[in-house]
Amino acid sequence: MHLTAQAQPPPLLQVVREPLKPGADAAFGAIEEERARLSATLGCPHPYLAAETVTGSKEVWWFNGYESETQRQQVYDAYAKNTPLMAAFEKSAKPKAELTLRSIEAFASYRSNRSDGPPWTLGQGRYLVITRRESAARLVGTVFESAEGVVFVIRSARTREDAEAMRASSGPETTVLAVRPSWSFPAADWIAADPEFWRPRR
Repeated sequence: MHLTAQAQPPPLLQVVREPLKPGADAAFGAIEEERARLSATLGCPHPYLAAETVTGSKEVWWFNGYESETQRQQVYDAYAKNTPLMAAFEKSAKPKAELTLRSIEAFASYRSNRSDGPPWTLGQGRYLVITRRESAARLVGTVFESAEGVVFVIRSARTREDAEAMRASSGPETTVLAVRPSWSFPAADWIAADPEFWRPRR
């Protein structure tokens, strides 16, 4: 398969972390499954990826990739103009807010000169191994850095065992996340790369 623009790490990565309150998992999952269905039926303007921590405090991480700040603004504008989708999301906003703590958002730029190993692309992998650190060294993984100096080193794995092995060889600020297809709005190339994983479960 030839390498396309979509097969590269996104130049700009949006990461939103939502910590869940204890016992909120099932209710939160139901809301996000419904939101993903609404995204598919009401024309969500941009793919997004959801993943949740597999150990420790429960957090859900959301990922959006953009080619530029200009594209990010275009996507935001497209959301705002999609009145049916925004109305549907607003309906579940209050119930969802009751299940989560304050979210943490970061925008980080891809640093090819600091990355090492196979590049991670958005939508790749059933598990994500993410290390947050502050270092100027070249790092194993795909590196994204925010304007505030927050560094995300991302690697993907197909199995939990592989992900845990990566975590064991990484720094202490490493998180293993399981991608949740039923909470995500996948791009066509994500589905094509792993159709079994992204097939809707009934």
